[in-house]
Amino acid sequence: MASTNQSPFYQRAEQEFLEAKTDEERIACLDIMIKECPKHKSSENMLKNLKIRQKKIKDGLERKKKSRKSSKLGIKKADMQCVLLGLPNTGKSTIFNILTNTKQALVSPHPYSTYTTNLGTFNYEDVQIQIIDDAPIPNHNKSIINSADTLLIVIDDLQQIQKIERHIWKSTSKKIYIYNKEDILSELEERRLKANLQSKFKKINFVFFSKNINKIHLRQFKKMLFDTFPIIRIYTKEPGKKASIDPMILKQSSKVKVAAEKILKGFSKNITQTKIWGPSSKFRGQSVGVNHILKDKDVVEFKAK
Repeated sequence: MASTNQSPFYQRAEQEFLEAKTDEERIACLDIMIKECPKHKSSENMLKNLKIRQKKIKDGLERKKKSRKSSKLGIKKADMQCVLLGLPNTGKSTIFNILTNTKQALVSPHPYSTYTTNLGTFNYEDVQIQIIDDAPIPNHNKSIINSADTLLIVIDDLQQIQKIERHIWKSTSKKIYIYNKEDILSELEERRLKANLQSKFKKINFVFFSKNINKIHLRQFKKMLFDTFPIIRIYTKEPGKKASIDPMILKQSSKVKVAAEKILKGFSKNITQTKIWGPSSKFRGQSVGVNHILKDKDVVEFKAK
């Protein structure tokens, strides 16, 4: 694959493609190369070849997944998934245990005590969020990092940011940087740190954390995390009854038809009437069609044949 006159991002992705050890890594590199490839007539064949190569790798990977019977327990991605990531001894496992309210992850003063992935969940309002405590960089799981909705990047020194970015630059996940161990900073150190963040890292989403975090700040952090997920919560109800307590999780801008199909495949074809209450309705109990776009916290009532 010739890289003449290509952007630095393309050239970097091309080099990583040649060094990649897994199909998942090759696909991620090709995603960037396709995005960075010039979109003019002289590069049409190059772009076409990149897409053909990517399709072949994806098809081969899919065949491997179908034929392979693994004895390992896989991680099924939930509707909302975040991954804790960071360098050794930054306190990822402590944060994992606080959020999940467990002692599942080993906390140790020694580096690389987390050598595999820990899987857990925690609640925010009426939904559950899946969280993974990944092995520290550079032993992290690249496939998980590249597929997660949000990365929670734990640091205890601003100089760690550049080191970490070199390992996750291909990820398109939302990112929240967590400055951990806030409790060991003096007031002067914290003021200087926040001033440094505002002047040098304006575009980075930052939050401070410590093992002594109070309930209010913990809830604020969960709200900040929840807002990164591209989802909406939809509540269903039957005529004459109250709405469900547990919401259905859908992608943003989903239509009524999508909600119906998630309840039961083919259900949307049997709907005779749909009523909605909530942010997307003009008035309570508005009748809408299957192409109506839903919003977070809508209540939907279906009548069917």
